[in-house]
Amino acid sequence: MMNLVLASPSAAGVGPCVLCGRPAAAPGPQLALADGSGPVCRDCGRKHAPALAALAQLADAAQRVGQIGRHCVFPPMSALLELARAADVYTHAAPHGRRRAG
Repeated sequence: MMNLVLASPSAAGVGPCVLCGRPAAAPGPQLALADGSGPVCRDCGRKHAPALAALAQLADAAQRVGQIGRHCVFPPMSALLELARAADVYTHAAPHGRRRAG
């Protein structure tokens, strides 16, 4: 099992994905191997750690909406919808706790 972490782009490193060899550069938070051997692309992240990949997407969307919000009173509807979609993807990808009846 691979241990992935969420890292800033500078901490994740630069270069191709260590799992598949495709470009791993992405704006905002990036996935990387926990042992520090290099970055992981979003496709491999979705495959090996879907909840963490969804969290990285949510953090990226929130960062963009926050930057837009500094310049106007209300962010555009498209930015808010993108943030809502990223939150929905994360909600469905996050592991659910066990529930007991009774």
